[in-house]
Amino acid sequence: MSKSLFNIRQDHLTVLALIEEAEGEMTEELLQQLQLTQEDFNNKAVSYGYIIRKHEAESDTIASEIKRLQALKQRADKKADLFRKMLDEGMRQFGIEKVETDLMKISFRVSKPVELSETFQDDILKYADVSITINHDKVITAMAAGELVEYNEDLFSLLDLVVSPSKKRIGEALKEGVSVPGASFQEKKNLQIK
Repeated sequence: MSKSLFNIRQDHLTVLALIEEAEGEMTEELLQQLQLTQEDFNNKAVSYGYIIRKHEAESDTIASEIKRLQALKQRADKKADLFRKMLDEGMRQFGIEKVETDLMKISFRVSKPVELSETFQDDILKYADVSITINHDKVITAMAAGELVEYNEDLFSLLDLVVSPSKKRIGEALKEGVSVPGASFQEKKNLQIK
């Protein structure tokens, strides 16, 4: 009966423990047991090697198939984009807003996304400083809850702070009538096919 790798390793550890108990004195029986566990391991290792090679080959085949399918998807997406662009241009050229049949509805959906000027962030942040501070109330609350709190303000210098505009909040501000320099709503018509 073939032993599992786990059992072979357990047997090997048992033999090593027996050798240790005998204070390193090797009997013929211990030497034979040690040799058998090493032979079993070598045979099992070769079997594992074949299994690993089989799965690696399978993985390579799957990776190749994924690449092939991704290339097909990209070609299909490019074709769809080309036909969408031609349909969009044609409907605009002929002034058609909607084409509707029993099976399909093609129309323009109007959206008003927030558009920011290229210098928006620099214009807004040129007079600002961004920093991190420790909220001592949170530290006290955490400590009172039994949490181990470790902090060092010098560690904050290891962080990169990234400031980015929130188009959602900018849009809300614009809707409320706040003047936001470099930001505006831009009406767009997007072709949708249902």
